[in-house]
Amino acid sequence: MTNQEKIDKLNNLEAIRARIGSCFGSDDKLFAGHQCDEDRAKELRKLSFDNGITLDEIQDIVIGYLYRKGFPADHVYEQTIKATNFFSAKLKHYKP
Repeated sequence: MTNQEKIDKLNNLEAIRARIGSCFGSDDKLFAGHQCDEDRAKELRKLSFDNGITLDEIQDIVIGYLYRKGFPADHVYEQTIKATNFFSAKLKHYKP
């Protein structure tokens, strides 16, 4: 991976991190619980796929987002499973 490719990937990860909250309900923080949330999640899934973002990286972003919002572990777990199932349709786990 070239330096430019690394920079581009980091920029895309930051863009996803900044937008991941739009995939969750504003109050209940349920992943893709409404059509608008799901549509935004589809946009991020395409962005991720097009830019080589892995499922593991998405999971880290989702967990970090919900954790920082102060939700309990069981909610973080359940929503991470939903997001994983959604994103796994296109993304793969990172294999070193």
